[in-house]
Amino acid sequence: MNADKFASLKQFDLPVGQYAITGSGPMGIRNLREIGDLDLIVTPELCRVLATRFGITDTGVVKKIVFPGETIEAFWQDSFYTEERDKNAPTIAERISHAEIIEGLPFDSLKNVLYFKHKRGTAKDLKDVLLIQQF
Repeated sequence: MNADKFASLKQFDLPVGQYAITGSGPMGIRNLREIGDLDLIVTPELCRVLATRFGITDTGVVKKIVFPGETIEAFWQDSFYTEERDKNAPTIAERISHAEIIEGLPFDSLKNVLYFKHKRGTAKDLKDVLLIQQF
C-alpha cells in the first residue's frame, strides 16, 4: 500500500528541489513499515503555489496544506506555532536541498527523520526510532 501513496503524490507533478517527503515517508519507501499518509516539507515558493491551489488549514497548533484526498499534507518553516526553533535542527531548506531521490521522489534523510522522531518522543515515534536504528 505504500506504493499507492507515492504514486498519488507523483500525480501532482511537484518540482523536485522544492519539497521533500518526511515523517514516516522515508521509512515507507524502504518498506520499514506501512505508512498512513505523506508529510511534505516545502519551500516558500511551492508553499505559495499550493496555498493558492488548495488553501491553508490552520488548526491553532499547526498550519498546513491538505491535498485533495487528504492523504498528503505540506508543511513549511513557519507551520508550527508551539515549536521553538531548535538551533541544532536542520532547516527545511537544508533538508530539501539534501533530499535523497528514490524512485524519482525526494526524501528527507533517515538521519533527519530519526532526529525529529527522537525529539518528539511519542510511543509511535520511539517505535519508528527502533525500526530506523535496526535498519
